[in-house]
Amino acid sequence: MKQLLELAKHAAFEAGKAIMEVYAQPFEVYTKDDDSPVTQADLRASNIIKEILKPTGIPFVSEEDLPPDRSQFERYWLVDPLDGTVEFVNRNGEFTVNIALIDNKQPVLGVIYAPVLDRMWNAEYGMLNESFRIDKKRPFTVLVSRSHRTPEVDAYINKVLRPAHPGLVIDTQGSSLKFARLAEGSADVYVCYSKTKEWDTAAADAILRAAGGKVLRISDGQPLEYSKKEYPNPPFVAWAAE
Repeated sequence: MKQLLELAKHAAFEAGKAIMEVYAQPFEVYTKDDDSPVTQADLRASNIIKEILKPTGIPFVSEEDLPPDRSQFERYWLVDPLDGTVEFVNRNGEFTVNIALIDNKQPVLGVIYAPVLDRMWNAEYGMLNESFRIDKKRPFTVLVSRSHRTPEVDAYINKVLRPAHPGLVIDTQGSSLKFARLAEGSADVYVCYSKTKEWDTAAADAILRAAGGKVLRISDGQPLEYSKKEYPNPPFVAWAAE
């Protein structure tokens, strides 16, 4: 597994370099069938990751390169080559490369790379490959999406979180950097009602689980599922370690 992790880290770093090359120049933004944006950076990053991971012989599933059917894949790579395309287009730097390994419907390996920050977070089979200093003195911090905040998020915060934490603060963040902050302990919870897919959360879920956190469906409090028939996630809440 260590070799797979090192290869995934290398793939994320190389994809990040290609993304930054596009980021440094004027670029076109296209709209996909689901009305989400896509750029040349998304496509270049996906191709680079696919080529680097190809020698593993493990099936490859990417937001920009979906197979007709993944139901027969017991183990496969699940990739978001550019998580936070809206943030990329807005040039605020809050975008990441996400690479996960799904095994028996569970995210067992995760890599998040933030090219602008040149920061990487990674974990494998419940082992977090970095330790963090947690600030115990900060207020209870709730993370919300910078570009996809919905009224349901604010309703959840006010109804569920604020009564227990009246002094809570709300912070906005783009892409999987929200999960990275939870893993680091610089925030407590991320509430998401916006449209996300399995590739948006898989790598981050693996890392957060390794850090002692959890990602739970709002509907029933159970962990997010992977390898479903369809890719969309339900609304969820991600929690830092207690």
